[in-house]
Amino acid sequence: MENIPVLYMLLALGVVLLGGLVHGTFGVGFPLVSTPLLALMTDVKTAILLTLAANILVNGYSMLRGGDWAASLGRFWPIAVWMPLGAALGTLWLVAVDPNPFRLLLAATMVFYLTSHYFRDLDWSWIPRHPQASGAGFGIGAGVLGGTVNVGGPALMIYFLEMKVAPLVLVQAINLAFFVSKITQAATFAALGYLGLELLLWSLPLALVSLGGLRAGMALRERVPADRFRGWLRGLLWLMAGMLVVQFFLELSGG
Repeated sequence: MENIPVLYMLLALGVVLLGGLVHGTFGVGFPLVSTPLLALMTDVKTAILLTLAANILVNGYSMLRGGDWAASLGRFWPIAVWMPLGAALGTLWLVAVDPNPFRLLLAATMVFYLTSHYFRDLDWSWIPRHPQASGAGFGIGAGVLGGTVNVGGPALMIYFLEMKVAPLVLVQAINLAFFVSKITQAATFAALGYLGLELLLWSLPLALVSLGGLRAGMALRERVPADRFRGWLRGLLWLMAGMLVVQFFLELSGG
């Protein structure tokens, strides 16, 4: 990993603070905010590497919040078994090719999330009819997206919403799945020689700041109007998706 500019890291501290705040408010969303913002300043692979520790900490803390988590996770633990397979495959893909196209994949994933309400008329009834097979497919697919662009949440959201689980169970199960998959991704990066001392020195402060944002978001969850905050977040995500596409073509043309 190349030397990281100090200015970039100062901006990164603000990014993970915002990502933690969003995750604490909604129960999910840290990578959806932090990865594209950091990728605007560098590449997707560097953004994922820098936020590995933060993702593990945020997902682990969120998974254990809310009480009765053992019962909630007991039903959907197979998702956390399939996710690491996809995460390992996605990570191997990420390090093997040019990182620039992943900006487009990240932007496409964000647009899919932002327009997912248009797909409500599609017939998703096969998911609850075949929960194990569909869970395996969505788990592997979300793991691949998590490994390549750090954003697999939208895929899992579809699965859990169609399974009609309670909000608390949804949050805990998704965070369990990503907690396990991020540990797998970290192990894959370590085996490939990408986890050096410099990365560790930078990622630990980012993780602590993200936890501060997470706790603040949890405290504000009952005070901030959810619809207003969601509207601001959607606007920010649309802007980031557009900037990622522009950045991809600038990089492609040598600009």
